[in-house]
Amino acid sequence: MQFAKSLILCCTVILLVSAAMNALQAANSPTTTVVPRLVSFSGKAINDQGKTVVGIAGITCSIYKDQYEGAPLWMETQNVNADAKGNFTVQLGATSAEGLPLDLFTSGEARWLGVRVNGGEEQPRVLLLSVPYALKAADAQTLGGLPASAFLLAGAANAAAAQVNVAASAPSSASTATTSDVTTSGGTVNTLPLFTTATKIESSILTQTGSGTTAKIGINTTSPATTLDVNGAGTIRGTLGLAARGAATATAGKTSQPLSFTASSYNSGTGSAVNQNFRWQAEPAGNNTANPSGTLNLLYGAGSSTPAETGLKIANNGQITFAPAQSFAGLSGVVSSVGLSAPSSDFIVSGSPVKGSGTLSLNWTIAPTSGDVPNSIVKRDANGTINVASLGATLINAAYISAVGVGGFAISGKDISSGNGSAGVVGASDNGIGVAGSGPTGVAGGSSNGGSGVSGSSIGGPGVYATASQTSSGGWAVDAVGTNGATGILAGSDTGYAGFFLGDVDVDGNLSKAGGSFKIDHPLDPANKYLYHSFVESPDMMNIYNGNVTTNAAGEAIVTLPDWFETLNRDFRYQLTVIGTFAQAIVESEVANHQFTIKTDKPTVKVSWQVTGIRQDVWANAHRIPVEQGKPERERGFYLHPELYGAPQEKGMLWATAPRAMKQWQEARAKATSAQKDTTHQ
Repeated sequence: MQFAKSLILCCTVILLVSAAMNALQAANSPTTTVVPRLVSFSGKAINDQGKTVVGIAGITCSIYKDQYEGAPLWMETQNVNADAKGNFTVQLGATSAEGLPLDLFTSGEARWLGVRVNGGEEQPRVLLLSVPYALKAADAQTLGGLPASAFLLAGAANAAAAQVNVAASAPSSASTATTSDVTTSGGTVNTLPLFTTATKIESSILTQTGSGTTAKIGINTTSPATTLDVNGAGTIRGTLGLAARGAATATAGKTSQPLSFTASSYNSGTGSAVNQNFRWQAEPAGNNTANPSGTLNLLYGAGSSTPAETGLKIANNGQITFAPAQSFAGLSGVVSSVGLSAPSSDFIVSGSPVKGSGTLSLNWTIAPTSGDVPNSIVKRDANGTINVASLGATLINAAYISAVGVGGFAISGKDISSGNGSAGVVGASDNGIGVAGSGPTGVAGGSSNGGSGVSGSSIGGPGVYATASQTSSGGWAVDAVGTNGATGILAGSDTGYAGFFLGDVDVDGNLSKAGGSFKIDHPLDPANKYLYHSFVESPDMMNIYNGNVTTNAAGEAIVTLPDWFETLNRDFRYQLTVIGTFAQAIVESEVANHQFTIKTDKPTVKVSWQVTGIRQDVWANAHRIPVEQGKPERERGFYLHPELYGAPQEKGMLWATAPRAMKQWQEARAKATSAQKDTTHQ
C-alpha cells in the first residue's frame, strides 16, 4: 500500500509541473511545439519476497485499461539505480524517441500503472490521476489525431507543389506530369489503404489505432484490443516464437511469454459470466546449476485471478508430470505382452481387457500364496491378513517395509541384518510402538538421495524403540551414520524434547546450540522445584581458572598451575580481588613454567585470582569456531527460530536442509492433532 501511495503522489506532483510547463510552451511558441511526452515517477524497488532491492534493477512499467486483467496498452523496461533504501526515479517513455504515445490518454478512460522489479510478480496496479491526460494538449491542433496536411486533396497537393517548382525555377517552364495521379473516393479513418487499381486507393480490412510502441493493428475489426487483433482464422507458415521475458540471472530464471486461451462459463450462483483462463508457458528448471533445463507448464485461473500452476508439465526429454492424485478415468486397452530383457522371456498377460469384472491370467513361475513358500509373492488370505511364520529383510538392496499397527508393534524386528544391508524401515502406530528392535542389530535402515533410513511415528508410544546389550565387541541401541554431508540422526518435537538422554553423553566434535543450562533438583526444595543456571558463553574457545591465595610477610604469593597449562592455553588474562583488608594487588610476573606471582603492598593479604586462556590444542586449532559466518546459499531466507521473526514455520532451517523429513513431521503432527480431536469428541 505504501508503494502504491508513493507512485500516486510522485506521478501527481511531477505531472502537474510537466503539464503546466507544456501548456506555457505551447502558448508562447510561434511555431508548432512538440510536447515532451515523458512522465516521471518515483517508487521503491521491492522483490517478490518483500525485500528491498539495492543497486541496478530492471523496472518494467506497464499501462493498462483495467485494474486487474487485460493486456498492457503500453510497456517498457528500464534499468534504474536504487539507493540504499530501494528508492528510484524513472521517466516513462524514455526508451522511445517519441516518448509516451498520445492515444494512451485521449479516450477519457481510466489508466492503471503496473510495475515489475527484475521480472518478478507485478505489484498491485496504481490508478493514474487525471493529470497525465494533459498529453492530450499535443493533439489540440489536429483533427482526429491527424495534421491538417493529411486532409489536403491530391490535386491540390500537386498544384501546390507545382507552384513551388515554378517559383523556384522562374526562368524555365514547368514540366508536364507523365504519370497518373493517385486518387481516392474517400476512406475510413484509421483504416490502412489498399491499391484496388494502379491509380485508386480504397479502405482495406486492416486498421490501426495509436502509434509508436502502443500502436494496435486490427484485421476485420476497427477497434483492436491488443497489438495484433485478428477477427477470424489465421494460418502461420513458419515458427510462432514466444520469447523469454528476459535474460536469466544466477538468482532467477525467466519464463517465456505465455500462450493464453480463454473460455467463458456462466455462474448461476452469481448470475454472471466467468472467464476460464488457461495458459501454456515455458519455464526454467535447474537455474544456476551446471545442467539448466526447462519445462512446458499448464497454468489456470478463473475470472480475474492470475493463472497458477496446475501441476501438468512436460520435461525437455518428453516426460510428462501430472498433478498430484491424477487419475485416468475411462481408459481401457489391451495388454498383449510386456517385453523383458530378452524376447524369449516375454511376460505374457492374457484375459485383458478387464472391465468391471474379469480375470487376468499371468504365467507365474511360483504363484502367490498365503503360506511359507520360498521365492513366492505373499498374498492376503480370505480375512485380509498375511499368515507367515516371519517377515524380515536381510541384505536386500533398497528394501523398504512400511507398516501401520493399532495397539501394538507396527514392525518388530530381531536380528534383521548382521551385515551391511541397505534396508529402509518405516513404522507408524496409533497407540503403540512405530518401530521396535533388539539383538546385535535390532533395526537396520539405510537411505540415499535425502531419504530416511528409519522413520517411526506413534501416538501414545515411542516412534522408534531399540535396545542393545553390551558385549565384548560393544553395542549400540541406535547406530546411525550420515555420509556425503547427511545427518546421522534428525530429531524434533513441537512441545516435548527432541532428544532425552538418561546417562552420560559423549560428543566427539563441535556442539552448536542456541543456548544452554544445567538443570538439577532445587537444593532447597528438591521434591517440588528445579534449579537452572545458564552456560558461560564467549566468542573465543576460552578456559577459566581461579582460586584463592594469601601473600607472605613480603607481600608475595606464587600460584602453581598444572604442567599442561601453557600447552593447552595461550593469551592469558588476569583478575585479582583483595579480600578482608584495603590493599593493592598486582600480577608481579605472568604465567611461565606453570606458575605466576602475585604482589600486594601489605603482608599476609588474601587474594582471589582468576586466569583465562584461549585453547590452543591441536583439535581446537583445527576446528576454530568462526564468530560470524554467512549462511550457505540454500539456507538463506530461512531461520533457526522463524517464529521469533514473525515468519511461518516453513521458514525454519530444516525446511531448507531436510524438506522431506519436515513434510513427514508435518503429516505426523496433523495426524496426532486429528487423533486427539477424535479422542476429545468421544
